[in-house]
Amino acid sequence: MPTPRRKPRLGHPPLTTWVLGRIFWFAFLIIYFAPIVCGQACPHGGIDYAAVEDETQHARGADVIFRSAAIAGDALTPTLRHLSKPGAPVDSVPGAAQVSLARLGDQGALKQLEQELNDTKSSSNAVRKLVRAGTDEAIAILMVFLRVHLNDNSLRHDFGDSSFDRRNQIAQSLSRQLRIGPVMPNGIFSSSFSDWANWWDQNKSKPVALSISSAFRDPYLQCLARKVEWGFPDAIFGMARTQDPGVVAVLNHLAEFGDKKRRYFNVATLQGRAQLGLAQLGDAEELQTIKRELDLPGYGTAIEELRLLGGAVAVTALIDAFDSKKFLPEYRESPGYQREANTRDQEIANALAKMVISPPETEPAADSKKIWKNWWARNRDTVQFVVSPSRNYE
Repeated sequence: MPTPRRKPRLGHPPLTTWVLGRIFWFAFLIIYFAPIVCGQACPHGGIDYAAVEDETQHARGADVIFRSAAIAGDALTPTLRHLSKPGAPVDSVPGAAQVSLARLGDQGALKQLEQELNDTKSSSNAVRKLVRAGTDEAIAILMVFLRVHLNDNSLRHDFGDSSFDRRNQIAQSLSRQLRIGPVMPNGIFSSSFSDWANWWDQNKSKPVALSISSAFRDPYLQCLARKVEWGFPDAIFGMARTQDPGVVAVLNHLAEFGDKKRRYFNVATLQGRAQLGLAQLGDAEELQTIKRELDLPGYGTAIEELRLLGGAVAVTALIDAFDSKKFLPEYRESPGYQREANTRDQEIANALAKMVISPPETEPAADSKKIWKNWWARNRDTVQFVVSPSRNYE
């Protein structure tokens, strides 16, 4: 949407306005580049442990703790023990320190969280912390609790128009946040406690938590992979940006981690980021999959993935999708087919307008498909594409 024009202002702006404007932009830059300014990004060289420790000691937010621990690992244990406080919320500095210790395998922290889980006053917060820790040991504590209390309906509390069940909290948190658990034939995680108990009986001797950092030898890629494991999936884009061939296999694993039957793209998910990362690496299989999905009922997600990918490959795929003979062939004779085809064509045109500099005028909208095809035929060798600003994705 074009920015509305403002009337030109005569003379210089008042000093107060000038100062406030400078303050605003200074604050914006600090916030936008916070991971770089604060040293929370993975280093390309050796880790400056002293700097990471100092930032951890002065942290004001939980994410600073988690990022620091993901980067520095066991070397940060003494500082984390100093900051840790049992019973603190997961989004507090003391709680994040306790969770980080648990993730690093500290038995004292794991024991504290197990005790909190079995205390009715702190169990809900303990579930959140154990899920955030996300290791096989933390998951085991939750699943043992669920197994022991499988038929304990005292954990269910009715509040008239709503209810709460600690067992539900565990199952939903593990499936939604860690993408693990029993999957039904339709590809959805089961909500049956019995299914969860059976799943655990079958998998408790296997690794179930996400683990990808061991796939790399390069310290920088290892650090980025640890970031993903620690709950910062945007590091996937940093991995893709390295153009390292070894990243493809890891991203393929992430794209299928957990629920393998639900493919639709959503960049807000771990799987969606991995899919987009594969496309950014030019993975032929991923690109072919996106093109096929342009002809399926979930075409909107394929259009969005191509829009985010950008560049000649993405624009070509969208232009080629116009008038596709493979678009929903099973519905071709239905009354609403042409309306659906027109809707998809308009969504493609809307995406294309955001992907190139100086797009063509597409009025009337009914002619947008023809306009875009003709414009692309004339300009494909000279067109300039919209490029997202380079940034640190961690």
